[in-house]
Amino acid sequence: MKISIKQVIVSFVLVLTGFIIALFYISQKQSNIREEVIQLDELAFKLTQETNRLNVFVADYNFRHSPDTLEKWVTTLNAVEQQYEHLLHSTHLGNHSISKRIDSDLSRIRRQFTLLQGATTDEDTHWITINLNTYNQNLITHLNNLSKEVRRLATNDLTQLAKDQKVIFFVITFLALFLLFIIHSALIAPLRIVKYLLERIGKGDEVIDFSKSNIKEWSQLISNIESMYQELNSTTVSKVALENEVEMRKRAEYNANLLARTDFLTGLPNRRQMNEILNNIIKGNNKFFLIFLDIDNFKSINDNLGHSKGDKLLQCVGSLIVEHLSTKDKVARIGGDEFAIIYFSDKKNNAVTFSQVLKHALSQPIKIGNSNIRISCSLGIATYPCDSQNGIELLARADTAMYYAKKNQVETSGIAIYTPQIGRSSKSKFEIYQDIKYAIENNQFDVWFQPQINMKTGEIDGFEALLRWRKEDGCFIRPDIFVPLLEESIDIIVVGDLVIDKAIAFHQQLLENGFNISVSINISAVQLESTDFVDSLYEKVILKGLSPENFPLELTETAIFKNKEDTLKSMQTLNKLGFSLQLDDFGTGNASLDLLLSQQFDTVKIDKSFTLNAPNQKETDTVIRAISYLSEKLNFNIVLEGIEKPIHHKLAIKYGIELGQGYYYSKPMPRDVAIKWVLDRQKQHEETSFDVSA
Repeated sequence: MKISIKQVIVSFVLVLTGFIIALFYISQKQSNIREEVIQLDELAFKLTQETNRLNVFVADYNFRHSPDTLEKWVTTLNAVEQQYEHLLHSTHLGNHSISKRIDSDLSRIRRQFTLLQGATTDEDTHWITINLNTYNQNLITHLNNLSKEVRRLATNDLTQLAKDQKVIFFVITFLALFLLFIIHSALIAPLRIVKYLLERIGKGDEVIDFSKSNIKEWSQLISNIESMYQELNSTTVSKVALENEVEMRKRAEYNANLLARTDFLTGLPNRRQMNEILNNIIKGNNKFFLIFLDIDNFKSINDNLGHSKGDKLLQCVGSLIVEHLSTKDKVARIGGDEFAIIYFSDKKNNAVTFSQVLKHALSQPIKIGNSNIRISCSLGIATYPCDSQNGIELLARADTAMYYAKKNQVETSGIAIYTPQIGRSSKSKFEIYQDIKYAIENNQFDVWFQPQINMKTGEIDGFEALLRWRKEDGCFIRPDIFVPLLEESIDIIVVGDLVIDKAIAFHQQLLENGFNISVSINISAVQLESTDFVDSLYEKVILKGLSPENFPLELTETAIFKNKEDTLKSMQTLNKLGFSLQLDDFGTGNASLDLLLSQQFDTVKIDKSFTLNAPNQKETDTVIRAISYLSEKLNFNIVLEGIEKPIHHKLAIKYGIELGQGYYYSKPMPRDVAIKWVLDRQKQHEETSFDVSA
């Protein structure tokens, strides 16, 4: 149980006050006893004097036998008795033996005085007076003894009071010392403890033991200090800990800086350190070549073998590059599957030769676990100081050259040297990319429709939905410029959804006008790779009660071969849902006959380049005839694109091609114009039949 300082002080003051009052009481009582003793001495002295007078009166009576003497004697004896009674009352000795003897003496004196009054003879008087003197003398003796007893008792009382006074004085002294101890324990010692704790906390020393006091206030104060210490520990550190923390932070900063400048996977410098290296080398004015290397189709390796093997492959590639470098050359991994190499040489041919050697080395099988992986890579070369005197810009130009090499493998064999023409082409593509994003945000894309005509009947067999881009100034951008760029980015998904929605709306409008005409839709590889593409198409067509057969899907060979396995799976799913598939621009891509043998395509569209060249090139004519022959044997339809002149129309008739598409019949038209064109053609067809042999 803890007590407060107030309780300690109040308790001590009360006890001390009680003892002081007792000491004062004893002192006062001592004074009273002394005064009483003096008074009793005076009373006893007077009593003794009165008693001695009795003897005088007895002697006088023996001499004169005067009655006055007897009266005085009686008066004196009465005074003696009164004074004696007063003395007994003051001393409380009424039951003492001396008091009894005095009472006996007084009784005898009274009896002898009575006998003296009745004495008739001198002899009787003589003996009676002798007895009175004897008894008076006894009374005096006993009164003296009584006085002595009173003094003795008073002395005993004073002695006991003196002892009590000493005890009280001792207790007061003890209490005073105890008070000093309490003050020391309750105030000074806890104050020192608090001072000690605060000094240790101020120095930042670790404090484990917070000794609690039995005094409530100090205990609470120490508890508060302990809580403050715990809070300080959670928010502040000691000087030593701070120094350790600063040192640790310096090491951590150094390590972080090192890590920030090092690729965690390969241990090579990263892009940040490569920029620093480039800046330092540029200051030296040494000619060098910056080679940008990118692994082809690395995503496919990660997707099929897993990221773990992909990471190990990158480590192996980094090691192989380092093996082919001189001590002066540098290499860095600047991201993903991209590496930048600083190659020192005065001749461009040396940089090209080095790139060829490196490309050949990386094309050899690389063993990763149980797998032997073959890769190819594309390299771009930028020259310092010819191409740029800025490190970041030089790296960007090497990247541009690499991208050009990757896109033009036949021309470059995977290695390209940066030229201003490549730079302008890249810049133009970049600007178009930015314009495409702006066009999407501002609804500049629209869908037009071009009819497909049945060669035998002249009727409209279907429409193809074609994307058009008209800028704010009213100028149209050619599809062959922006469509390939769209297909390389994720933006094709947004624009592709626009084409699908517009095609569906056009078909529904045709239905409202009484024409059940199909509308084919071009699909890109990016759309097919999208996980929700098939589900989205299912919701937009089938769930809305439309027939999927009315929406043939056109795919190019290039789109299919970008990710052939996954694309074929998506195509099978679409076939099962009832969508017909058309192989678009056949002959311009990989021209793989196994696509025709897969029997997944209902229709093959011969690219317009064959149609336009057929009248002048016998070989092209032969190709069209061969495809027509295959269509009969493999049971697929043909659409001949690019029919712009009567000779092209006759070419289709010549080889029995059923469907044709081109400017000869109609250019692509906006939706409302296309609807009017259908209505007008239907009206014209009703009036005059279409001459298929024209």
